[in-house]
Amino acid sequence: MDIKLVVFDMDDTLFLERSYVESGFRAVAEMLAREYQVDAFYEAAWGQFELGARGDIFDSVLNGVAKSLPRNIVDRCVSVYREHEPQIELLDDSLALLRSCQTKFQTGLVTDGPRNSQRAKVRSLDLNNLITRIVITDEHGQGWPKPAPTAFEALQNWFGIRGAECVYFGDNPTKDFVGGQALGWRTVRVRRPGGLHAALETDTDAEFEVPDLTSKSLAEIALPKIYDEVAKASRWVNK
Repeated sequence: MDIKLVVFDMDDTLFLERSYVESGFRAVAEMLAREYQVDAFYEAAWGQFELGARGDIFDSVLNGVAKSLPRNIVDRCVSVYREHEPQIELLDDSLALLRSCQTKFQTGLVTDGPRNSQRAKVRSLDLNNLITRIVITDEHGQGWPKPAPTAFEALQNWFGIRGAECVYFGDNPTKDFVGGQALGWRTVRVRRPGGLHAALETDTDAEFEVPDLTSKSLAEIALPKIYDEVAKASRWVNK
């Protein structure tokens, strides 16, 4: 059966999430330097991130100077991080594939995460002009985030397309593929070098796996119609 609907995850599928983290740390560093004369936050935070720290970086970096800062400084940093306008870009292979899909398929996006952060990423990546229907699950409330099938069902209903006519490209095997697979979707894991979930191994993985979205990678999995009509149109990133 031919593919009619192509849906993407966003973070680490269409761009590297680490670029958003870097952008957010820079925004927080600028705020701290401007308002509290705290220097070197970016270097310390990015260094911890590169060493694998997740979740408590703000607390850890600010611990040494916390006495001179407001008690709610970590909350303020998190707010600045989530609300900043990120300096991020689509990867070349993602942009080429999205442009190819625009003229050949219905397209969608399903992404989890704080609504303001995800909407800012959508703006920065210009996805409103590249994808027909964007679903930020946090904008819809409980029961929508992956791995629930709710967002996938909503896209099926919106486009009037079902099951094996749909394909989802994602990166996180713990949640990205369960919902679509329950509805009969084809699923592709994009295991990019540098992706935050690239090393994860689970028993809920995708049907196919690729290292990127170049035509060469798509040709190797030979998804019906995707390779024939999209990959060939993406020759300039066929590496």
